[in-house]
Amino acid sequence: MRFLNLFIKGIFVGVANVIPGVSGGTIAVVLRIFDEMIDAINNFYKDFKKYGLFLAPLGLGALVGIGLFSKLIEFCLENYSLPTNLFFIGLVVGSVPLIYGKAAEKKVKKWYFLVSAVSFLIVAGISLIKEPEDTTVNNVLNFSAVMEILIGGIIASSAMVIPGISGSFVMVLLGLYNTIITSISGFINKVGEAFVYLSEGKPVLECLKHVIISDETIILITAGIGIIIGIVIISKIIAILFEKAFSVTYFAILGLIFGSIFSIFKAPETYQSGVSVSAVAISIFTFAAGFVISLILGREK
Repeated sequence: MRFLNLFIKGIFVGVANVIPGVSGGTIAVVLRIFDEMIDAINNFYKDFKKYGLFLAPLGLGALVGIGLFSKLIEFCLENYSLPTNLFFIGLVVGSVPLIYGKAAEKKVKKWYFLVSAVSFLIVAGISLIKEPEDTTVNNVLNFSAVMEILIGGIIASSAMVIPGISGSFVMVLLGLYNTIITSISGFINKVGEAFVYLSEGKPVLECLKHVIISDETIILITAGIGIIIGIVIISKIIAILFEKAFSVTYFAILGLIFGSIFSIFKAPETYQSGVSVSAVAISIFTFAAGFVISLILGREK
């Protein structure tokens, strides 16, 4: 049950990281695994078994969420953007009382709320930045492109961990979002083609080469290395903040989370499929579903 619980939570974190404007770090806080995730990443080398049993199902769930649900989320955002985004807002809102309780475990000082306000304004300000309109996909692989993808992965993964800041939105700002999403789709297609070739009697090694030696795989591996580096760096910084200023850090996280709600409501993409009576009615339902799921998944660590 512990493995399944973490696996499901990992799926939510993975799906969140696919959607520009939604933060995987926020969802990790919502599901009450953020502290443990930061601790596991920073102390993995101290106890491989203990922390591996936590990170393995979480990471596997995230990969499943990104791989299997990216097309579904893309479809939902194109055709049901308001209900889809309200679902994620429901997840966030359902966790706020629990997060505030954690932030207020120790004596609360008035200036903590100022920290929340500042962090809110930071995320709100980022959301007001105009997204680049260039939707081209860079599939020309050379040293410069590989380094751009690596550095982009480091920067974006830092945002993926920080609650309230969307890693995929940062990818959009860096001009890498379409390249990564297209590569994920292309990789999945190549895996499918490899199974077809295998069924046709082609050698296993040739089928593996078809998947492994491809531009899509190289792009994803490069981005993955950057993401791992970025997560390790930012997790170390957050761990230090938790150790030195636990309550203040959580009040800052609360501000980031409210900022992410503002970002989602502000984004034109939230309303791209139209706003109608039926869309609002469905959105109320999806918001409630997200709210309830947040309470259920947040109940157990």
